[in-house]
Amino acid sequence: MSFEKSFENNNALYNAALNEFIDQGYEQASINKILQTANMSKGQFYYHFKNKEALYFALIEISITKKQAFMAGLIKPEDLQQDIFTIFQILTRYGLEFAKTYPKINQFAQSFVREQGNAIYNKALAQFNFENNDAITIMIEQAHEKGEFNDEFPLPFIKKTITYLFAHAADLIDLGDSTKWEVNLNYLIAFMKSGLAKE
Repeated sequence: MSFEKSFENNNALYNAALNEFIDQGYEQASINKILQTANMSKGQFYYHFKNKEALYFALIEISITKKQAFMAGLIKPEDLQQDIFTIFQILTRYGLEFAKTYPKINQFAQSFVREQGNAIYNKALAQFNFENNDAITIMIEQAHEKGEFNDEFPLPFIKKTITYLFAHAADLIDLGDSTKWEVNLNYLIAFMKSGLAKE
């Protein structure tokens, strides 16, 4: 059963969990408080979730799924005809639209960024394997075929560098302020372009 199925027909649990993790962070978040707010028994909760970590990962998975669906609805064929670094900038702009449309999910994402240095943050990185992004990998391969990268660098290095930088963007730039994260991500994209793009 997917995490999203566990929340089916139970928006109260979803919203209560989202708000609790946003307000309290992972360590201080209380399952008891979430259940009280959602008017759910412990028996009902543990039927779907093993523990607090499973609930937290459920929220991350649903957030990723919602964002992927949202972005897919915005991306136009002509967007994908641009060079790869322009595509990254377009996707960043669409990501800002997602944040405006789903402010609670955006707040949850910001609260996740604040978990850096905590065990749950590293577990989530391993669980969701953010560095193994098939969509980005495909774009990189297509850009490489079109000759958009500096010939000095082999394709495996380019793939690993770009996916690593995006997966660890929160370690490199301040993503905590939603009013600045688009600018900061564009700085990161410009940095990648200056080092990897063909002159």
